[in-house]
Amino acid sequence: MSHVLSVLDVVKHYGKVKAVDGVSFEVARGRITGLLGRNGAGKTTTLRMITGVLLPDRGRVELFGAGVAEARDRLGYLPEERGLYPRMKVMDQLVFFAGLYGVPRKKAEQEVRTWLARFRVPEYADRRAEQLSKGNQQKIQFIAAILHDPDVLIMDEPFTGLDPVNVALLKAAFLEMRDRGKTLIFSTHQMDMAEELCDALAIIDAGRLVASGPT
Repeated sequence: MSHVLSVLDVVKHYGKVKAVDGVSFEVARGRITGLLGRNGAGKTTTLRMITGVLLPDRGRVELFGAGVAEARDRLGYLPEERGLYPRMKVMDQLVFFAGLYGVPRKKAEQEVRTWLARFRVPEYADRRAEQLSKGNQQKIQFIAAILHDPDVLIMDEPFTGLDPVNVALLKAAFLEMRDRGKTLIFSTHQMDMAEELCDALAIIDAGRLVASGPT
């Protein structure tokens, strides 16, 4: 089975604190991989190194056999800290985000309407982000991460703030993307969520990898 992502002995310090300590694992193409660990275990720092937001102090990350910078357009990223423009209408900012990856406006608008309908909020296209609940802002942020049709989608605690209905909608989207050959990686501290969705797990504790492999 081919691997799209290799995390190779990465280390990251914040001052004197070693947040990630020699973590290594691989992610197979067309699979959902969970990065499991309690809050503060080093999951977010690891994901930020995978996306290139942070550079490791040691080790390296390879995406499609190259450095992250060379393959960044093939990545989608949903950070834990949400980043919508509060006064900008949902449609306008989603089209703007898609345009950063070269998606034509008409195509982006069509995709946005499709996803809003799927998430049962078609009326949100003309609303400002600040008018939405945190859970619905989360769905908009998810759409922003996938409009350019990335091969790899990386998400930091994607289910935070979602009610059970929206959790189910997002889970269904994950499984459909995997079935279309996309590779998904998400962090969570919920074992039941990881076991339900993931084809493979990497478990991190106190910055170190304690186990990894298929579920």
